[in-house]
Amino acid sequence: MRVTASVLFFSIAACGESPTVDPVPITVTARPSERQPGATREPRQVSTELVQLRRAIEFGDIERARTLLAAADSAGTEGPLLRARLSNLEGRGVEAMRVLEGAKAARPRDPDVYATAAEIYVARDAFDTAWSEITSGTKACGAAPELDRARGIAWVSRENGADRGLAALLAARTLDPDLPFVDRALGQAHLLVAKGFVKADKLPEALASARASLVHDPEDVDARRFLGDCLAASGEYDEALLGLRALIAEGRPLESELALLEKRAGFARLLAGDKAGAIDHFLSARAAGLSDEELSSAGEILFEAARARTEAGVAAFEMDELERAEAEFRAALDLWPDEIAARNHLGLVRFRRDDPAEAARLWRGVLELAARERLELPEPVHVNLAQAELRRGESAAARKVLADYLLATPEGEWVGVTRALLTQIDASAKR
Repeated sequence: MRVTASVLFFSIAACGESPTVDPVPITVTARPSERQPGATREPRQVSTELVQLRRAIEFGDIERARTLLAAADSAGTEGPLLRARLSNLEGRGVEAMRVLEGAKAARPRDPDVYATAAEIYVARDAFDTAWSEITSGTKACGAAPELDRARGIAWVSRENGADRGLAALLAARTLDPDLPFVDRALGQAHLLVAKGFVKADKLPEALASARASLVHDPEDVDARRFLGDCLAASGEYDEALLGLRALIAEGRPLESELALLEKRAGFARLLAGDKAGAIDHFLSARAAGLSDEELSSAGEILFEAARARTEAGVAAFEMDELERAEAEFRAALDLWPDEIAARNHLGLVRFRRDDPAEAARLWRGVLELAARERLELPEPVHVNLAQAELRRGESAAARKVLADYLLATPEGEWVGVTRALLTQIDASAKR
């Protein structure tokens, strides 16, 4: 389970407490080997399990962190800090701070202790206390990348602090390229900066910052959706759609957003003169859930395209080119499933090609559509349906179709041919 950012270490919308002490200005002055003599720390332990444990804690994967927690025993003085971070993620903040107080008493000049404490306080919305820890750590240890990291996280959690937070986090990463617990914060910082660019109508910069966010936190849903918005606003619909489909494949309920984006992409293609591409997007929009009403003018384009394919199919049918006619009618129905003429003519083709079962299914659909739309059909489709039922050996079904017509339309245009076929069926039954 991945915990949300606010539980991890900060709330990107936080604007409650503001720091009572302005942080030390951000500077990049020393490599890790040249740190202030006041700072004391053990070399950072590196193992596959420890790297995975830090990553799991940083990104809120509590279950995985629990399975890897034994690795903290090999982390030296960092071990209690890792346990404190996990305790805080699990909602045991008091226990986490008790562990940190013990670590601070044992190692009063270890900047990682102060930084960890500050970051946990930020996660608990105790911003004044977090800044106090950063200030105390700076006085005790001097400049340190761990404190720059904490300072960056605190700034990112403060309203309008994203730019300063990003600068501090980048300074921390420059001083110590392997510093843990930076990527998630950098991802959020870049995302907030990207949103600021959008407000300032700086779309290229917003797009670049959104991509930078995902470099550090590729699974962040908010950043992925925001990137998609930026891509769509930039006219890069294919990539935007690809990202949205990936989120849906992961189980995110974003089908309605996908449908609307497909529609937007279709109109963009239409404006570019690519009608075929536009139609593909409109079809995808409908498949993703847009109704004909929601498609609006896009639906009209699909309907007109279906009519054109139907006319092409009728022309082929009249020339007895049944295979081409069938392809045109099926294409028309793909474009507009309720295209009644295409459905009727496809029934004729399938009947001619000795498939009475599909012909019957198609003609039943024609009659249902006509009844629903209260349409007057120009030919006796019910008689064609009865003929198809007879050919497939379903005389009772054929008789019912004819009888239903006479009952519903006793003075209809096709009463004569209907009665004639009924008489024929009855005569065949007596033989």
